[in-house]
Amino acid sequence: MKTTDHEKTKVSVCLTAKADGTQLKPFIVFPGAKRETKLLNEEFKAKCVVASSSNGWMNEELTLDWARSVLGKFSFTRRILAWDSIKCHVMETVKQELRTSKIGPLIIPGGCTKYIEASDVVWNKPFKANVTEKYDEWTLSLQRETCVLHPGER
Repeated sequence: MKTTDHEKTKVSVCLTAKADGTQLKPFIVFPGAKRETKLLNEEFKAKCVVASSSNGWMNEELTLDWARSVLGKFSFTRRILAWDSIKCHVMETVKQELRTSKIGPLIIPGGCTKYIEASDVVWNKPFKANVTEKYDEWTLSLQRETCVLHPGER
């Protein structure tokens, strides 16, 4: 069986919903994968935002990108954002971006996420598993196209 070499890919996902249950675009982070990220954003721009980092984790730059691309600044009322206390969530640049978007962050203390952030418990694991499976299928199809278009080249 041919593999995609992505079996151990760790995917970070930011799933966001409004208080009324409206789900916003998922923000998906893959490790490395700059070329694939560009292609995935072109193909799925109406459904999600795809990004990459060296290790597949969120960082300051990606958190700012998420705030701008998913949350946006089109609200006329103040909003509250509940999220965990990872380093990139509490950086001053991120806090400033949220302030300009009329969003007040509510930081959930370490160890309490599973009690307060329902999305982490209910959505994230199955969503990440599905994204990883679809990504593997997608990269395998790209490898097949490359082999058909350029046989013998590696």
